[in-house]
Amino acid sequence: MKKCIRATFVLALLCAALSTAMLASDNAYLYLVQGIPGRDYSNSTDPQFPVDVLINDEICYEHGLAFGAIAGPLTLAPGSYDVKVSVANSLAPCSNTPLVDSTVTLESGKTVSAVLQLSSGTPALTTYTEDFSSVSANDARILFANSATSPALQVIVQNTSTKKLYVYSVSPGALLDETLPAGHYEVEVNEGTSTLVPSTSVDLYSQAAIMFFAVGEASNNTVDLETKTIRNVT
Repeated sequence: MKKCIRATFVLALLCAALSTAMLASDNAYLYLVQGIPGRDYSNSTDPQFPVDVLINDEICYEHGLAFGAIAGPLTLAPGSYDVKVSVANSLAPCSNTPLVDSTVTLESGKTVSAVLQLSSGTPALTTYTEDFSSVSANDARILFANSATSPALQVIVQNTSTKKLYVYSVSPGALLDETLPAGHYEVEVNEGTSTLVPSTSVDLYSQAAIMFFAVGEASNNTVDLETKTIRNVT
């Protein structure tokens, strides 16, 4: 009798775990990145340029998202969503006239990053589908999105222990997806002979994915590099 009860209990736990896993695979995930410095929008705008984000005209998901901030992930059902971005209004969030009114499509089990950036001087959302497939032990994945207002960027990544250099060219609006040995690195971003982001220390952890977002405007010397590390990508 005890064995039967124990077996039933284990089966119930297994079913619950499977249900949770199946439910998770049915979700979609969305990161929101504020990539416009105020001085690139206008000379009189707050440099932090905080914005509100309204989804499907229902929920004001983000209040006062400032330049360089990465919000999320939001867990949503797969589908297409209307995303409105407006200048932040602390008294009545998401009530200002939208700077951007865009549709973002999310697929089941996928993660999308939506980056607010300038396109020909006008705010726009650029989306990237992030690669969160399994990363092997002792490796790390870098996901570098060129959301800056600039030509192609040169990304230099150096392992501080081995001194090995990895050099990549990333076109505007493109996403670099590379796997490197886990370790401590220095990352530098250049445009031609101009250094846009000086050498920055980054830890690439084993079985992690590190999202990099180059944001800002090269001609205005406002390019910045924002990062977010996702651990246990197994």
